[in-house]
Amino acid sequence: MEKLEETEEERLERKRRFWDVFTVSGVAVSALLLAGMVFFSSLSGDAARFVILGAFGLLVLSISLFLLLESKRYREQNRELIEEVTDLNLRFGILADAVSAVSSTLDLQEMAQSILGVMLSLTGSNIGAVLLPDEEGRFFRVVAQQGFREMAVASLQIPVDRGNIGKVYSSGQTMIRKDLPTDPRAAETYRDGRSPSTQIIMALRAKGETVGVAVTATVHPHEYTEDELNLLSNLCHELAVAIINVDLYRQSQKTLQWLADTREYTEHFIQELISGVIMVDEEGRVMYFNREASRITGIEPQEVIGGDFRDFEKRPELRPLQPFRSVLEQCLQDERVFRRNELVASNREGRRVITSFNAFPLHRAQGESMGAAVVFMDITAVKEMEARLRQQDHLSILGQMAAKIAHEVKNPLFAVLGLAEELKVGEDDPERLHLIGMIEREVTLCNQWISGMLSFSKAPLTEEGRELHSLSLPEELHRLLGDFVRVNGRENLRVVEDYQEGLPPVKMSQDQLRHIFTNLFENAFHAMPQGGVLTVRARRTDDGNVEVRVEDTGTGIRPEVLPNIFAPFYTTKDDGTGLGLAIVQKIILDLGGSIDVRSQVGVGTTFVLKLLVN
Repeated sequence: MEKLEETEEERLERKRRFWDVFTVSGVAVSALLLAGMVFFSSLSGDAARFVILGAFGLLVLSISLFLLLESKRYREQNRELIEEVTDLNLRFGILADAVSAVSSTLDLQEMAQSILGVMLSLTGSNIGAVLLPDEEGRFFRVVAQQGFREMAVASLQIPVDRGNIGKVYSSGQTMIRKDLPTDPRAAETYRDGRSPSTQIIMALRAKGETVGVAVTATVHPHEYTEDELNLLSNLCHELAVAIINVDLYRQSQKTLQWLADTREYTEHFIQELISGVIMVDEEGRVMYFNREASRITGIEPQEVIGGDFRDFEKRPELRPLQPFRSVLEQCLQDERVFRRNELVASNREGRRVITSFNAFPLHRAQGESMGAAVVFMDITAVKEMEARLRQQDHLSILGQMAAKIAHEVKNPLFAVLGLAEELKVGEDDPERLHLIGMIEREVTLCNQWISGMLSFSKAPLTEEGRELHSLSLPEELHRLLGDFVRVNGRENLRVVEDYQEGLPPVKMSQDQLRHIFTNLFENAFHAMPQGGVLTVRARRTDDGNVEVRVEDTGTGIRPEVLPNIFAPFYTTKDDGTGLGLAIVQKIILDLGGSIDVRSQVGVGTTFVLKLLVN
C-alpha cells in the first residue's frame, strides 16, 4: 500500500512527542543518580562528596536545559494560539460587519455592496458582483459590484437560465473555477485591466428560495479553505435573508400605502358626496359624519364623531338626529335594510326637513358585524316643488272652472241688479225698499266673488303681450307701501323698509306687483289690530334671483289653519272671499317664483317670496 505523505502538522506533533519523552527520561535518570549519590555519600569520605557535588551540578544543568527547551516549545504553542485567536477575531469582525450591514439599512444596493466588500476582504479578492433577477425574471441585474468598469456592468445582460451563473442559480450549489483562461477583453471589463485566475460562484439562498448569485474572483490563484467556504456561505445566506426581508418590507409598505390611499380616497369620497352619511361601528360610536350631513342637520361633525348614537335623545343639541336613532338601532340589532324610505325631522334652526334615506348594516369580509350606515338626502325642496306643481294643476283646473262659472253668472247678476234699480223707481213702501236694498247688496257681494274668480282664472301675462316690465323693487315697493299707509295707516303702526343695494329688476307687471303686495299688506294690518311693526325686506339670493319678506308682529296663524291659507275659498274672515292669497300664490307660481309662509301664534307671520329677475 502506498504510504501517504506526512503533513506539516503531523511532523510537528511527532517532534513534540519525541522531546516530551526525552525530557521525562532525562529528569528520571537525574533523579535516580542523585538518590544513589546521597546513599553512597553516607558511606564514603570527602572524595565521595566531590563526586556528589559534581553530579548535583550536572543535575542542575540538566534541569536548566530542560526548562529552556520547554519555554521555547511553549512560546511556539502560544504563538500558534495567538495566530488562531487573531484569525478568529478577524472572522468575527467580518461577521459583525456583515450583520451590521444587514441591520443598518433597508437600501438593497447599499446592503449588497457592504456584504460584497466583506466577502472580498475575507478571500483577498479584488473582483466581485451581486446579481439578482429582474422583475420579469429573464435577466440578471447587477445590484453591487467591485473591480468592474461601469460601462461593462451597465451593458451586462446575463440570462438567468444560461452559463455558469445560471447553473448555480438554478441548482443552488457553489461552483469554484480555477486556472481561468485569460479574458481578451480584460482591459475593457476590469478596472486594473487584469483577468481573474480563480472564481467562486455562490447562490444567495434562504428559506428554501434562491434569490440571486454572488461572484468573487482573484487575479492570483487562490485555494479556498473550508473555513472560508463556510464563512462565504453564511454571508450569502445572510444576504439572501436580507434581500427577502427587504422585498417583504417593500411589499408591506406598498400595501400600507395602498390602504392609506384607499382610506383617504374613501374619506374624500364620503366627504364630497351630495348625500349625508352617518356611519357607526359595532359598538355604536359615530365614525363618519360628512359635510352634507352637517349641512342638512346644522350639526358640526366634531359634535357627534366618537359619541354613541344612542345618546342622540339625551342631548338636546342633537335633536335633528333623533329620527335616525331607531333606524341605526334596527340595522345593528336586527340586520334590517332600509331602501328609499322617508322621514321628517327639523334642523337646528327649526326648519322642517324631509329626507329620503337608505340604511344598512356593515360587515367585514368574514361576515362579522362592523357597524351600520345611513345615507340620506334633503328632498324638502323636491317635495315642496311637487306640492306646488300639484297645487298649480289644481288651481289651473279650478281657474278654468271659475272662468266658465263667472262668465255664465255675471250677465244674470247684472240683469238682476238692473231690475232692482227699476223696482226702486217710484217705490215708497219702506219694506219693499228694504228688500230691494238687500237684493242689491247680495248681488254686489256676488259680483265681488265673480270678479275674484275672474282674477283667479286669468292666464299669466307674458313678454309677448308687452305687459311684463322690469320693475325695480325698492322703488315700487316704497311707493306702494307709502300709498297703502296713507290710506290705511294707524298711529300705533310702524313700517320698516330694508332693501339691499343693487337689486336687479324683477319680471312682473305693475298690476301683478300691486295685487300681490296690497293683499299681503292688508293681511298684515288685519293681524295687528292693536298696532305693531310691518317690515318689508328684499335681498339677492344665491341663485341670482330676489327674495322679498313681508313680516308682521301680529297675532300669528294657528297651526291647524296654516296648511290651508293658500287654498281657494278658504278664509277665516267674516267678510272674506278666500281668494286673496290663492290669487297671490297663483300669480307668483305663474311667473316661475314661489311663496312660503312662516308663522307663530302671538309672535307674528312672515311671507317669503322668491321672484325671478328679468
